[in-house]
Amino acid sequence: MRSARFIRATLLAATAITLCAGALSVSAQPNRGRDDDDEQFDRQDLRDAYRRGYERGYDRGYRKGMAEGDRRPPPIPAPPPPPATPVLGPIKVTSAYYGTSAKSCDATRYVARQSNGKRTHSFKVTNEMCGDPSRGDRKELQVTFWCGEVSRSASAREHQNIYLNCF
Repeated sequence: MRSARFIRATLLAATAITLCAGALSVSAQPNRGRDDDDEQFDRQDLRDAYRRGYERGYDRGYRKGMAEGDRRPPPIPAPPPPPATPVLGPIKVTSAYYGTSAKSCDATRYVARQSNGKRTHSFKVTNEMCGDPSRGDRKELQVTFWCGEVSRSASAREHQNIYLNCF
C-alpha cells in the first residue's frame, strides 16, 4: 500500500505537468500578434517556473523524509530477567522402596544413612537393605530425594548400582 505522502507528491507532480503542458500548448499555438521574442521569453519563463516548482517539491519531500527518519521509535522494553536457578544442595532421601509392585519393603532408613549429606552417592542394590520382600522375583529400588530445592528420583534393579546425583 502506498503512503499518503507518495500519493500526494504524485498528484502534485501530475498537476504541475498538466499546467505546464497546457501553458506550452497555448504558447505553441500560432503567433497571434506576438513577436518571436515574447514567445521565446514565455517558454523560458515556463521552463524556469516548472524547474523551480520541481526543485521546491523535491526539497520539501527530502526535508520531510529526513525529519521522519530523525524521529526515534519508542524504546523497546528490556527482556524479563531469566528465571532464578534453583539452589542445589546435598542429597536428602525422602523415600526408598525395594521390591516388586505387589510386595515391597521400606528401605528409606538404609539409603538415607548412606546418602544423606553427600552431593553424589552410588551403591549396589541388594537384599541387605531391608530383606527379600519377594523371593524369586525381580526386584527394584526406587528412591525419591531432594537436592536443595529440587526433587529428584532414581531407580535400579536388584544386583545393579544406583546413582544419586545432585549436580
